[in-house]
Amino acid sequence: MRCSVSTLVVLPTPLRERDGGGCQPRWLRLARKSTYGVLIGLILGAHGVRAEEGEVRWRVSDPDDTALLVTADSDATDNFGSPLFHCKKGSGIVVAEGDTSDDLRTTIAEMMLHDKDPAIVMVPDDSSAMGVEAFTGMTGWRYRFQLSATGPAFEQLERTGIFQFKLGDSPVRSEFKVGLENVRKFQELCRRPGT
Repeated sequence: MRCSVSTLVVLPTPLRERDGGGCQPRWLRLARKSTYGVLIGLILGAHGVRAEEGEVRWRVSDPDDTALLVTADSDATDNFGSPLFHCKKGSGIVVAEGDTSDDLRTTIAEMMLHDKDPAIVMVPDDSSAMGVEAFTGMTGWRYRFQLSATGPAFEQLERTGIFQFKLGDSPVRSEFKVGLENVRKFQELCRRPGT
């Protein structure tokens, strides 16, 4: 079957009009419409899968002898939220790391200027927090310190999604509750055996 177009040129079958305007057999028009419907369904279905993968939540990674706890929208990303936590499995010690606010940077600068050690106060009180460091990373100034995987501050994070401390006069508070089951999993990976 051949179809002619208004230019008086006869086109081979693949190049004919796509609207199915009577030049194509009925079965071909129906097959094309069905194929479009299946493709649209697949695209919409795939979008739903990506939406689940795209949910920002606490996520755990535990390669080799380390564990990492981050907020991210995928397990396969390096785009982490702040704060993040890492540990050597079974050590009992967690390293907390995060971005610094303008207030926190100013406080750290004043401490350095006056040759004071940065003292950290956890909320709730947790004497296991120590070793405060400030450093520059790819995203700007960051803080890092250690605390117990089973201390009150980390227990609060595991239960409520709240992590807070005070460095000098600058309070730092983060709250994120989606995926708390992964905070528990991370805590178990870091916990010292027998505690």
